[in-house]
Amino acid sequence: MSGTINSSSPTTSAFTPKQALTPTPELYASLVSDSMENLAAASLTYLPPIPSRAVINDNGCGTGAASAAIMSSIITNQGKSLENNISIKATDINDRALSLYRSRAAAGSWPAEAVNMDANALVGFESDTFDLSLCNALLFVLPNDGVDAVRETYRTLKPGGVAVFNSWNYVPNIAPIHAAAKATRPEGTPLPRAGMEKWTDPEFLKSVVEKGGFEGDKIEMHKCRVSVTTGLEMDGWANMLWSFIGGTTTAGWLEEDERNWDRAIGIIKREVRRTEGFKELPGGRAQLGFVANVAVARK
Repeated sequence: MSGTINSSSPTTSAFTPKQALTPTPELYASLVSDSMENLAAASLTYLPPIPSRAVINDNGCGTGAASAAIMSSIITNQGKSLENNISIKATDINDRALSLYRSRAAAGSWPAEAVNMDANALVGFESDTFDLSLCNALLFVLPNDGVDAVRETYRTLKPGGVAVFNSWNYVPNIAPIHAAAKATRPEGTPLPRAGMEKWTDPEFLKSVVEKGGFEGDKIEMHKCRVSVTTGLEMDGWANMLWSFIGGTTTAGWLEEDERNWDRAIGIIKREVRRTEGFKELPGGRAQLGFVANVAVARK
């Protein structure tokens, strides 16, 4: 799971199995469920209380998970009176996600504005603008390992301001996806999300933040557990997971994927149940155990 809808590699195949769901921000939000908000909430625990009148960038905001975690943190730790004394500038390049963000912000009365802006070029903001920048599940879905986005985060952060970056140290659904791919595809077929393993290393995340301009002695590294509840019962969740990630290789979808669809879904469900932290919940849903790397960097 990541903070935006993307493929880890371009595909060369135009074929799509008839069972595969077309990714949309709405379906993606259903797939990731509370993972993005829980990841942001866990990352924010390493920060001091957000000060009054803080200007915050929710960079790669998606449909609003990180902003929701920010608002919840402020209300929980400092009281509801502070929530209207901050300002959140939410940025993303997906207009449909931004529309959903604006609806959520309006419903929650967030002091937030959402604008279409590339994380790699925050051209709408002057240097030294933000007190806090949160890049939640963002860097590992960007080109150049997110270094350009870190540079823009550094530029737009005020001196003394804090930026938070994170990546997944352990994702319980990757091994099941790989197991399904290996069992249902010809030997040698590229695996979905291949190359993402480097992000499990906290030192790699730190190196990206340093390349973006932050000094090494001003970067604190943390590791935390993140519990995630599936938004769907297991059949629907596994089907959506394979739909979104199964074809994200240079080979794309194969024609045998359509014939082997049910078998792949069965393997994913079986292997997910074997992962550390898995727990069956009422109604067919489940709790999954993730581990995150968190970098807290000060300018």
